[in-house]
Amino acid sequence: MAGVVRAIPRGRVLSYSRVAVLAGLPGRARLIGKVMGRIGARVPWWRVLRADRTLAEEVRVEQARRLRAEGIRVTDSGRVPRSAFLPVGDDALHRRIRRG
Repeated sequence: MAGVVRAIPRGRVLSYSRVAVLAGLPGRARLIGKVMGRIGARVPWWRVLRADRTLAEEVRVEQARRLRAEGIRVTDSGRVPRSAFLPVGDDALHRRIRRG
């Protein structure tokens, strides 16, 4: 799972549910969310969002700050544009994940 999150390029995001699928844990988006809450800065946790494109309430200010630093627009209500999400069939992402 950490390998999936590390593979998300700077300036792009994925949803918890998509990370779960890519990590081989389909249907375990809540588990991914719990792990992201404990993982620390070793992994770019701020690049993982809810499927509705909103930030996690508990870390909204810090997550928004980090995303904006990567050039991602975050609205005052804590939402990012669809264009920030990696496309589902992103082959480059899959190659990075396999390499670890």
